[in-house]
Amino acid sequence: MKETPQQAVLRKLFDRIETLGTISSDTPGLTRVFLSKEMDIASRLIQSWMSNAGLIASVDRMQNVVGSWPAETAHPPAIHIGSHYDTVINAGKYDGPLGVLLSIAAVETLRLEGYEPKHPINVAAFCDEEGVRFRSTFLGSSFFCGTFDTRFLDNVDDAGNSMRSLLELRGFDTSSFNQGTPLIGKDDLFLEAHIEQGPILERLNLSLGVVSGIAAQTRIHVTITGESGHAGTTPLDLRRDALTTAAEMILAVEASFADNPNARATVGQIKNYPNATNAIPGEVEFMIDLRNPVTAGLNQMRDTLLNKLDEIAARRTTEFKAEILQTVDSITCDSNVQQALSKALAKHQERVTTFTSGAGHDALKIAQTCRTGMMFVRCRNGLSHHPDEYCSPKDIEVALAAWVDTLRELDQNFPTPEKANA
Repeated sequence: MKETPQQAVLRKLFDRIETLGTISSDTPGLTRVFLSKEMDIASRLIQSWMSNAGLIASVDRMQNVVGSWPAETAHPPAIHIGSHYDTVINAGKYDGPLGVLLSIAAVETLRLEGYEPKHPINVAAFCDEEGVRFRSTFLGSSFFCGTFDTRFLDNVDDAGNSMRSLLELRGFDTSSFNQGTPLIGKDDLFLEAHIEQGPILERLNLSLGVVSGIAAQTRIHVTITGESGHAGTTPLDLRRDALTTAAEMILAVEASFADNPNARATVGQIKNYPNATNAIPGEVEFMIDLRNPVTAGLNQMRDTLLNKLDEIAARRTTEFKAEILQTVDSITCDSNVQQALSKALAKHQERVTTFTSGAGHDALKIAQTCRTGMMFVRCRNGLSHHPDEYCSPKDIEVALAAWVDTLRELDQNFPTPEKANA
């Protein structure tokens, strides 16, 4: 039997997920970080897929990719759909890229139907949401909103390269950040499709869910300075061991999580100096990731934890420094967008569930500029940031159908800013 155009779109979507999942600096896991050659390869590939879908596509020097739907019938404000295509270290192939590729497929589906949009529609593939290389998240989406924090330009990677120097090698005038007209404006809408990264949809046996809001989050860089010495000759009472101090602090981070069951507290990165078998550690650095459903709760949790860490350092006669690298407030997704998503999802599954995201997403940052909404897609065992991350073909098929319906609904019945969240 001959393949229908809609079946062809779905097949290409599956193929693209697999192809993009092979572009990595490591094997067998997937690693694709900001300003890498792997990102360059992926960005050009995404650009070609956007062009094949009928979009006018380009890649900027930040490695952001944007595809615009050319239509004489379209007038501002605009609708933006997409997600990120960078990854964490040793990642899976769905976190981020699924939202990009679903959005390309949704536009391709609507164009095959002969649909003429009333509003400009852009598909965005953001270069850096995870913040792996420079310890700063949402770089791509903030750039598109004109809210890029230029202090991040002086962050350095593990090889000592600053973000500024690498961008300037690409011909980017870093003095011009936030000076042009941003792609995403205050009257626009932004929608993001993303794997859930949690177990709720699987427990409810649902393919899709509507996101009502996103938790606040902060990243803290901690430095503990003790005194290095010989492991075989220095007695316990004369030691100022930075690593054992860090160990107690990390357990305190875990305890803060236990005391706040709706919050999250994690240490996922640590560096030890001189990192020698026969030397007492003289300095340790580690990163704390804190999340809370509301900003006020996050602030209280952070302050309580930092006071505890300061007490631990003083008791162990080590020096303690904490630098808050980034904080993003919690958001509530736009009520009109939630309604449009719920209406679309109800066509494709027996019931609709709405819940808050504990994970951060580009929508969290873009909500500082315009109204946003999110759709979650079920992932097996709620697993993400792992090579075994998985979404079933059936769930992806349902997601595409709902994404098309949502885009059509919002384009036809665009909520004005005055009516939003009324």
